[in-house]
Amino acid sequence: MEEEQGFDGPVAWDTPGTRSALHRWTAWNLAKSLGWVALWWAALYVTVVLLPVAAVVPMVLVLCAITFVASGALGRLAQGVRIRRVLTVYPWRQLPGAVRADKGSAVFVLPDPDHPDKTVSLRSKAWLLRSWTAEALKDYDEELWYAGDPRFACVLAKPVPRGLFCLTQPTAYDWRTSPRRKGLSPEARRRARAIGARVAD
Repeated sequence: MEEEQGFDGPVAWDTPGTRSALHRWTAWNLAKSLGWVALWWAALYVTVVLLPVAAVVPMVLVLCAITFVASGALGRLAQGVRIRRVLTVYPWRQLPGAVRADKGSAVFVLPDPDHPDKTVSLRSKAWLLRSWTAEALKDYDEELWYAGDPRFACVLAKPVPRGLFCLTQPTAYDWRTSPRRKGLSPEARRRARAIGARVAD
């Protein structure tokens, strides 16, 4: 894997192991999504067919909780499209010691591709079934792999690569925010637009 800064080097998609890592990621998230959907239908069956009327109200709460978790799982599965786009546009980079655990969240401090002396932070917040801890971040911190531009979106991975996930800046995809305008080279703008990120003219 290349260790230059900026955008030099072959895109991550052409690096051995990347495609199989995304295939494993997709298979695992598809299995989880189908599992939650199957559990929802099973809970609905139990509620409607097997339980007495008095038990319906608590089971409705259970169904709502399963719906919430299943929606999150389906959302992560849909994120695979964005992960693939990032991997086909940016090279892998390796950066040890760039990860922090902060109150259950993970903070990834990465260099600005246009200004390597400056850094940009991406945060992965804790959620219902997962809290980031120093132990959970150990492999990422020792040898973090990332592809992307932290001013827009990055795919992060453990070595090999494995454990893929994607983090984005709100200004890159949220239409309620103003898109990034300053400090961007023409190449940074081109690549950001190639992954569908918003860039101001």
